Amino acid sequence: MVPERSIEHNQTQSSTDWRETLEALLRLCLNKAYPRKGVLCRQPSILIRGRNGWSRGIMTKGLFIAGTDTDVGKTSVAVTILQQCVSLGIHCRAYKPVASGTQSGPSDIDRLWSASGNAGTHDEVCPQSFQLPVAPEQAAAAEGRQVDDDLLRQGLQPHMLAELVLIEGAGGLFSPLSHQTLNVDLARDFQIPVVLVDSSRLGAIGRTLSTVTAAESVGLTVSAVVLSQSEPGNQAQSESGNQGGDKTTESPDVLAQTAQAELQRRLPHLVVCGLGYNASTIQPLVEWQLIAEPLDVPFKTHQ
Repeated sequence: MVPERSIEHNQTQSSTDWRETLEALLRLCLNKAYPRKGVLCRQPSILIRGRNGWSRGIMTKGLFIAGTDTDVGKTSVAVTILQQCVSLGIHCRAYKPVASGTQSGPSDIDRLWSASGNAGTHDEVCPQSFQLPVAPEQAAAAEGRQVDDDLLRQGLQPHMLAELVLIEGAGGLFSPLSHQTLNVDLARDFQIPVVLVDSSRLGAIGRTLSTVTAAESVGLTVSAVVLSQSEPGNQAQSESGNQGGDKTTESPDVLAQTAQAELQRRLPHLVVCGLGYNASTIQPLVEWQLIAEPLDVPFKTHQ
C-alpha cells in the first residue's frame, strides 16, 4: 500500500511540472505577441524533461534568406543581419546548405562565418561546396561528385544550440540545389519564414512581386523583403544640394527608393526595407529575432 503522504507528494510534483510548462508556454506566446519596444528580447527557452528532471533548453529560431535570382545580394543581406544580431548579444549561426563558385578569393562562406563571429566551424557553415561557378548540381558533377540531399537538411544539426540561425540558399528561391531539392523545398521543410532579397536595379518590383506570389502559393511565409543596392549612387551629393548629383529616374539611388516605396504599397503585410551600396545597416531597422520562427529539422528527405 502506497502511503498517503507519498501520493500527495507525487500529485504536488506533477501539478508543479504542468504549471511550469504552462507558464513557459504563456511567456513564449506573450513575448511573441507583445514584444517590448526598446528592450532586448532574448530567445525564449523551453522546459525539457530528462532523467534528472526538468531543465531549460534553447528554442532555436531561423530565417531563410532567399533571392529572386542569383547575384542579387543575398550574402550581403545575410551578413548585415548577422552582424546586427551578434552586436545585440544574440548567439547566431550561419548555414549555407550548399555553395558553388568557391574557387577564388574570399567566398560567401567566409563572409557568413566571419559575420557570425566565427561561430561553429567553417565546414559547419557550409558542409557541401564546389568550385565551378554554376548551379550546385552541375558544379558537383564537374568534380565527379553529387549533392547529398540528406546533408542539405541534416547539416543544420550542429547549429541547433544557437538562438538564431540564418540559412542562405543558393540562387533564386525556386533554383535547384540538387537533382531532387529546390531552395523552396528546404524552406518548407525547415518551416521558417523567408526573407526575400532582390537587387534594386530596374525590374525589382516585378521580380519581387512574382516571387512573393509564387512563395505564398506553395505555403511559405515571406516575412520581409530587402532590396540590395549593388551599384554606387550619388545620394550624398544630392542631399547636400550639389547640382551634379545624379537625380535622374535611372540612377541607382532613385531606382532603389522608388522600388522600395512601391513594393511597400503593394505588399502592406510585409516589411520592405533596403540595404544601400556598401551600407552597414538595413533600413528601416528590423528586429530580425522577433520575426524568426522555431526551426524544424526533418528526419527524412523527399524521395
